[in-house]
Amino acid sequence: MFDSDICKKKDGSPLKTYESEYEAQEAIEYVKRQHGNEHVSYKCSRCGYWHLSPKERQTPNHKSYCLDSNGRTKQAYPTYEAAKRRAEIIFDEKGIELFVYHCDQCNEYHLTHNQY
Repeated sequence: MFDSDICKKKDGSPLKTYESEYEAQEAIEYVKRQHGNEHVSYKCSRCGYWHLSPKERQTPNHKSYCLDSNGRTKQAYPTYEAAKRRAEIIFDEKGIELFVYHCDQCNEYHLTHNQY
């Protein structure tokens, strides 16, 4: 485990980073034993390592091949429910209202500021 140079928490402090899924799973078990908190691990599309997230905040997603208006890759969600949950988390934490739409190109869901 080490602190990430790239990935940060909401407060700006570095995320704990794990080199393998196995190492992240060991950390999940430790956190549950010590604190009773439920976490999940995920492979970060940004840094390529593994991080932990509180279970209630985790929504399945990945970088898609779709691009936004600035040419950056969009996050894709496999289900409407996963995308909607991420939009709710962003609204609760940042006050930003986002909307879910189905993408005909990748057949998954993205978030947008535009209400359709």
